Amino acid sequence: MGRVKKTEAKLYVADGPADAHLLRGLLESEGFTAFVRNDGTVPLRAVGLFEMETLPSVWVLADDDAQHERAAAIAERYASGKRRPPEPVEESWRCRSCGEMVEAQFMACWSCSTPRDG
Repeated sequence: MGRVKKTEAKLYVADGPADAHLLRGLLESEGFTAFVRNDGTVPLRAVGLFEMETLPSVWVLADDDAQHERAAAIAERYASGKRRPPEPVEESWRCRSCGEMVEAQFMACWSCSTPRDG
């Protein structure tokens, strides 16, 4: 019986090493052999004449196209989850008792301890 040759494919270019290793761990938890390239080997991003890739990238080894596609789908779900819009910032509120402006995260007035409305 012949040995199946695994092929490698780049799935994702990360924002940084932590980002790359999170995806690598996710892929490994799904049974893939994954690895990170360019992890800290070049501290600054190349500009100008340099065309080499300097950001970390996540690669996977797979037996066939179906496995590559499954790994690519996992990477795409991971990447799309990172692109969520930021949560709206709550507005400050005015204390109904003393009229002091209070930052949104506080549930009671810092000045007179009156609880925030509703």
